[in-house]
Amino acid sequence: MNVFLFSTSVRVLVIFSIVCLAGCSTFFGKHGVFRGRGADYLKSGSLKPIELPEGMASVPLEPMYAIPEVQSTDDFGDPVTLEDYKVPRPLPVGDKGEIGVKIQKLDDERWIYLNASTAQVWPRTQYFLNQGGLDVASSNAAAGIIETDWVGFKDDQEHAVRFRIQLAKGIHPETTEVHVLHQMAPRSYLESGNRPQWPEKSDDSEREDWLLRELANSLAKTVDNNSASLLGQNVGGELKAGFERYNSEPVLVLNMNTTRAWATVSHASDQGGFKKWQDDSDLGVMYVGYTTYVKSEKGFFSSLAFWSDEKPLPEKAPFKLPDLLSNLYDEPDCRALFADIPGAQFNRVNLKKGTGYLLAVNSQQGDKVHVMIRDYRGKRLSDDEAKRLLRILRENLI
Repeated sequence: MNVFLFSTSVRVLVIFSIVCLAGCSTFFGKHGVFRGRGADYLKSGSLKPIELPEGMASVPLEPMYAIPEVQSTDDFGDPVTLEDYKVPRPLPVGDKGEIGVKIQKLDDERWIYLNASTAQVWPRTQYFLNQGGLDVASSNAAAGIIETDWVGFKDDQEHAVRFRIQLAKGIHPETTEVHVLHQMAPRSYLESGNRPQWPEKSDDSEREDWLLRELANSLAKTVDNNSASLLGQNVGGELKAGFERYNSEPVLVLNMNTTRAWATVSHASDQGGFKKWQDDSDLGVMYVGYTTYVKSEKGFFSSLAFWSDEKPLPEKAPFKLPDLLSNLYDEPDCRALFADIPGAQFNRVNLKKGTGYLLAVNSQQGDKVHVMIRDYRGKRLSDDEAKRLLRILRENLI
């Protein structure tokens, strides 16, 4: 009985296997119902071209929305292609979580600095004047100027005063500078119909300082990053720092007077990898070094970092600035930049173990200053290197 069951089971299994194999071929085989058609293209042939009736002509296919060629430029105005384009490092902006307000001072000049746009500061400045009882005589949003009417103070019955508040874009995006100018005149002089011109400097520095501090306190409380004025978007002109080419050379442009430009570049040349060794404001030249080396605590793995060739800059300058200026490289570009500097001499003698860069800070027409960077002998750098260093220098400006 067991032998019979075993033989029967074997026969059934064999028959079932044959049926299954035949079924796969029937449904999915070469001639099956659901055969694969992935290789059918190998058997395809060419088709005869369509013949148009007489009197009709074929029109070539063209894209409906043609993509024009993009003319892209970098922040220096130089054209760039997709192959050599590099995403620039973002410019530093203020902390958008909290408005920072401080009063900056240089010599006898003072101004308010805010990490907020002029579109935010403009309406709040007008609000401050309105709350303080200072009537606005005129305002010019494009120039960023608000002039108050004449007012008197209880402690001075003989004179009347007025203020001019000027808003300007700061060095970095989304920053604002606020300057205050004070003018004082005898009441009798004004009652006679006289209208004095604005002075270059405030008539009373204490009155100027008073309004500056009151305005700074008000802006610190009222300016936020959730409101802005459409009218104030174009207030204050352009940023105080930018880039351009001058005599085919990349330069950093500062829209400010020479004294302030020298001060901010002097600060920037000792930050963010730069080290200022020597400078001479009378000559408008700084001798600086630059490295990406970051000092850190020594450890086991740092001692094995033989692949890194970055080293810290020496504390002492390799050369004195007068020695470099008396050994500038003799070439037309170098002479064009340094020829008018007292003590400048040009030759082709090699200076051993030379390193670093020369920053030339040159005032241009109006309140405009050019900052150029050269190697330690005044030779022009490659455009890529000059742009890279000038961008880092710009980030360090205050």
